[in-house]
Amino acid sequence: MHYLVQQLRRSIGISFLLTWISVGIAHGQTTKQGSTTGVHFLTGSLQQAIAAAKTARKPLFIEVYLTGCPHCEALAPILNETPVGNFYNANFISWKTEANSQESKTLQNTKGIAYLEFPVLLFLDSGGNVIHLATPSERTNKQEFIDQVIQLGRTALNPQQRTAGYAARFQAGERNLNFLIDFAKHCKTIKDTAQLHQITDALNTLLVLPQDRTSLIGFYVLQRLTDDIDSPLATYFFTHLNEFSAKYQAKDVKEAGEGIIFKTLYGPKGDTYPAAKVVQMREYMVALGVPANEAAPRTLLKELDAHLRARNTTAAVERFNEYRQQIPTLKLPDYAYLMHYFNEKATDNTYLSSMPIWAADGLKLIEPGQQNTKQVADLYYELALAYQKMGQKTEALAAAQKGVDIARKAKLDTKRYEEQVASLK
Repeated sequence: MHYLVQQLRRSIGISFLLTWISVGIAHGQTTKQGSTTGVHFLTGSLQQAIAAAKTARKPLFIEVYLTGCPHCEALAPILNETPVGNFYNANFISWKTEANSQESKTLQNTKGIAYLEFPVLLFLDSGGNVIHLATPSERTNKQEFIDQVIQLGRTALNPQQRTAGYAARFQAGERNLNFLIDFAKHCKTIKDTAQLHQITDALNTLLVLPQDRTSLIGFYVLQRLTDDIDSPLATYFFTHLNEFSAKYQAKDVKEAGEGIIFKTLYGPKGDTYPAAKVVQMREYMVALGVPANEAAPRTLLKELDAHLRARNTTAAVERFNEYRQQIPTLKLPDYAYLMHYFNEKATDNTYLSSMPIWAADGLKLIEPGQQNTKQVADLYYELALAYQKMGQKTEALAAAQKGVDIARKAKLDTKRYEEQVASLK
């Protein structure tokens, strides 16, 4: 595993690439002889950079950096080195953007990408298609750092080596550990979930021994690339938390576990898990160090969804009532939302008798200045609907009328509230 760790450090870390800028573009540092050093980054918008690359018939290199990121700060002086500038300025048009900027959001939206870590180095062909990416980490030896950055540029120029060609290599049977990790990072960045799952399945066949799973490589795969709680690596992680806690910082272990749970709950299979599985994930969060009163709200709706998918409305009501007793932080808007939730999603009427109780408890939580608000009007609307379903027309009409009165005072669009009143007369 020591060899694998060394290889991973060479692969996971470093992709530092730079670009050339044509006439009218911002320049790098200038020597006394008038020559420039470092990468020339184009100023302006993403679309202007893409247009410049198309005109120059060169690939576009993009550095996405994050303000305050130490790895990004370590990359900056390397990009100003003469050998790096000579190579990238000759072969690329370059542009950079801060991760939280509007141009960065435009990049993510137009190219359908996500940022896995920082800095992110992207290469686009002259047509604006992503052909290569890398997520670098610094080297202690400056010359090695420079050499690696230049090599990353050469890789981006090679159709057989750049990440856009990884799918063909994977289909041909390549299963080198470093290759799989780089390919997985590429798929996460371009949001190719189906391909990512095939890669992580392959990674799980390589990371089998306990020492492999708890290694730097195994933990990296857990932190960055795992989004399925049922994968062998994730299963081992959650059932052997003490082993990971003994090797890594508690914060990193906690964040790795929370990330897997979140991506599982809101991933492709998130709406298929039975309630018991969702409860298990909540218990895993507590084992990670998340307070129980913080873990419960994160899974409540998923637990209720699971019960209702199983057509077990009674269990959903019991879980919500249990939650109400355990979590004293519920607010009026929570009650209004969950009453609407049950009215809309319950598969039978066993929940109806609980609705007046929930409404009364919710109304007790009205804060100063909250009486005439949409949340209160909506709560009465849902209560009226429940009474109507129970056949209690008088109570339904009274609740509906209160909803209209509050909607008027709140200066809301009263159409749906008035229509409810009219339907009950």
